[in-house]
Amino acid sequence: MPDAWTEDISTNNEPATETDGTPIRPRSFIEKKIKIVTLQLARFLSRWSWITPNRITVVSASLGGPVAAWQIYQGNYLVAVAAIAISGILDDIDGDLARETGMVSPEGAILDSVLDRYVDFFVISALILISPEPHLIPGLLALLGASLVPYIRARTEAEGKKSVATIGDRTTRLILLVIGILTQQFFALLIILAAISHLAAIHRFIFALIPDSQD
Repeated sequence: MPDAWTEDISTNNEPATETDGTPIRPRSFIEKKIKIVTLQLARFLSRWSWITPNRITVVSASLGGPVAAWQIYQGNYLVAVAAIAISGILDDIDGDLARETGMVSPEGAILDSVLDRYVDFFVISALILISPEPHLIPGLLALLGASLVPYIRARTEAEGKKSVATIGDRTTRLILLVIGILTQQFFALLIILAAISHLAAIHRFIFALIPDSQD
């Protein structure tokens, strides 16, 4: 699932970095285990030249966005969860494959980031449409937060300032989506996604407003 709502710790064809420019390493136990698997899969896929990071990115976004959203709307929750899980794995593999094959590019990073926004829109919209009246407000707040977090980072870095890593990484979001969809606690899921995204946005916004120290 794309890193969309909060930390955005990796992009398609560009190594993720800490605010001081050093690479971000997997932080949780689950992330470390997933990274071991995705690195091996990336090395295996690098044997075929027609399998490119950008193509994996498109497949990942298609599964995690319109495919998962349609399955949610149709009530096929197990299929939706499977699509989201596979999308999340592919979202890690594309960056690993780019680094493995030397295909890191700013265009790939842009593609990944833009498609992440579409994935957010499709999934959250599907959760809203399940029950529009109670889900509308938290769903719209979740969509707003999903857009604000990466926008604040991009705007901050465009001004030559460093952004900051924040709460709710991709693994956390995937786990929340899986639990929320499987238990069909959609209202609670939207509330949690909205809260996490806005806390992350406020965190980054406040950090961005701190003047850089003068040497």
